[in-house]
Amino acid sequence: MKKLLIASIVLLVLGIVIISIALSFNSNESNSGKNVKTFTLTGENFKFVLDDVSNPDIEVNKGDLVKIEFKSTKGLHDWIVDEFNVSTSQVKETNETTFVEFVADKTGTFEYYCSVGQHRANGMKGKLIVK
Repeated sequence: MKKLLIASIVLLVLGIVIISIALSFNSNESNSGKNVKTFTLTGENFKFVLDDVSNPDIEVNKGDLVKIEFKSTKGLHDWIVDEFNVSTSQVKETNETTFVEFVADKTGTFEYYCSVGQHRANGMKGKLIVK
């Protein structure tokens, strides 16, 4: 009788562990199932550049995982979007690269910009459009 009780408890605990593992894999799959949008931006003087376009509109869909790869070829720069509370670290013109990622969880048009000195005032900004 004792052996049956112990075996039942062991099976119950084992079942709980297996279910927990299965649920965690399922949770990871739903996160990885998000549409990932990756953009490689470069800071140059008073502008951002993406595929030879200065201060481009960055368009994503609500729910997308947005990944920004940011580097500078001229000057000290960063990349910030206040409404999503995201920013890269500041990078110098040594082609150092920094990354930031976030989920675009609200729709609208949001300004991204460089916070160094007067860069924003001098036009180093663009639009993040979430549809």
